[in-house]
Amino acid sequence: MDLYHRLLSPRVAALIVTLREDGLPNVMVAAWHTPVSIKPPILAVSIAPGRLTHRLIQNAGEFTVNIPDASLIKEVKIAGSKSGASYDKSKLFRYVPGLRVRTPVIKNALGCIECTLNRILEMGDHSVVFGNVVAAYAKGFKEVWISSSPLLHLGSDYYTTMGQRLELKNDEPK
Repeated sequence: MDLYHRLLSPRVAALIVTLREDGLPNVMVAAWHTPVSIKPPILAVSIAPGRLTHRLIQNAGEFTVNIPDASLIKEVKIAGSKSGASYDKSKLFRYVPGLRVRTPVIKNALGCIECTLNRILEMGDHSVVFGNVVAAYAKGFKEVWISSSPLLHLGSDYYTTMGQRLELKNDEPK
């Protein structure tokens, strides 16, 4: 049962960006995330309370969720394997200002979701961080994932991308 969550993989690897106390960005990789409401738009990200990102979200009251592609695999692996408490991740990516929050976004990401903190609920060994979505955008937003693939997290330090896109044809008789 310890690895039950792997049955739900792969999942889009999301780069959660927060602001450190010195105003520089910190980033962590999260694969446990999901939309939980469309109206109003709210998403949830599962983060262990001992993570620096957890504390920074509590302090700043906002965060950004950035979607990388395979070109960022090296940086993603570093961000996912090192703690921002002991490793400066502010220079891992190129950051640009967010549209609606002070927290920056990753310039080369396929897309970004900007959030303000709604609430944090403790759930076992993780907390569920709920974010009010205040902006969401992507390269080719109406065709998301048609011309490019997000980096997918398989578990541990394994990643992949989407393969062939399948289209279902309506072949039912009329």
